[in-house]
Amino acid sequence: MRKWIKRVVLAIVAIAGFVALPLAFPQPLFAYGLSDGNLSVHSDQAMPETEAKAFLRDVQQRLSKLPEINTDHPMQIYVVNSKWRQNWLWLAVPANAGGFTTAPVSGWHAFFAGADFKADQLVARSGYRTNPPRTLGYYGAHELTHVTMSKKLGWVRFQLMPQWIREGMADYVAMSDESARELFEKIGKRKADLPMMKAHGVYAPYRLLVAYFLNDAKWPVQKLMDSNMSFEDARKIVFARLR
Repeated sequence: MRKWIKRVVLAIVAIAGFVALPLAFPQPLFAYGLSDGNLSVHSDQAMPETEAKAFLRDVQQRLSKLPEINTDHPMQIYVVNSKWRQNWLWLAVPANAGGFTTAPVSGWHAFFAGADFKADQLVARSGYRTNPPRTLGYYGAHELTHVTMSKKLGWVRFQLMPQWIREGMADYVAMSDESARELFEKIGKRKADLPMMKAHGVYAPYRLLVAYFLNDAKWPVQKLMDSNMSFEDARKIVFARLR
């Protein structure tokens, strides 16, 4: 019985290590890399240098929108093009995820399923290519905002944060500047249907609320991150002010 239990435990540890190891230490899988300041991008295929560096500068500029959670800590984005690497790295995440972070297993980095730097597009595993306003720079800033928030708050607090704050703040950082009033006039109380998501981004309803609390209500970033307010309660407050 003891031998059987030991074998099961060893098998579980081996499987966990097989899944977690490339997420925690991906560098050996990526032969190509470029850096700009504290950001770097790595790929298993050669990258066009001019466009890749422009991408890093774009991400830097977007991240600077919220200096309270921005960081000088080195951060990396790994672009996974080959199928076997994708199959390995995506074992712990949804197959349709175009980009992801896996804190606390991963460090200060995020993963992309693929990237067309010249077209400024993230390429999903299915081959789908994202379109503006969700550019490659948008996805880089969105995922790395998740990284910096989880490091600042701790992984457990970050996961327990209401989704509208967690995703809305990442969207607020990654999207171009747009006031809560402007966004409200465009989407109002509309649900995130496909036409709205194509025009304004997947998390536009969340971004509207975050923009209001940070810009109009003048909440400190930390106050918003510490809030446990539900999406519906937040909408009632914001819509009462913007109507």
